[in-house]
Amino acid sequence: MEIRKSRKEDAHTMMELEHLAWTAGTTPSEIHFDSAAEYLLKNPAGSKIVAVMDEKVVGILGYKSPIPIKSNAHVAELDIAVHPDYQRHGIGIQLMAYLKEAAPKEGYQKLQLRVLSNNEKAIRFYKKNGFQIEGTLKKEFLINGTYIDDVIMGYFL
Repeated sequence: MEIRKSRKEDAHTMMELEHLAWTAGTTPSEIHFDSAAEYLLKNPAGSKIVAVMDEKVVGILGYKSPIPIKSNAHVAELDIAVHPDYQRHGIGIQLMAYLKEAAPKEGYQKLQLRVLSNNEKAIRFYKKNGFQIEGTLKKEFLINGTYIDDVIMGYFL
């Protein structure tokens, strides 16, 4: 497996992976792209870290400043997805390790993320990777008729 920055030619398999990963159980709104070109407009080459096996992207980790102001420039908000067929093989852990090494070189001192409270599998994964719950936004989303809390987690580099 190779872990590296995304490339233009990864767009098609990245898009497929994101369509599989981001569902009503993992995100508060549908994520859909109609073409690789549309995907690249939002996710240009080099903007994400990818895990590649047999020329196929099997994991994606994106990170960026959540608030584009100088006083918050030390914080990176992340999102991570691993292809369902490749989960529980250490890919997510390797992506996180790559980010924990790369982010400080880019000036980040804190990683943060938001996760739906009903996504217990993801919360366990983040805790296993050293993230702690920093807060909960109660009933933040109404998904399929059910209110879901939004959990904010952080990790200091």
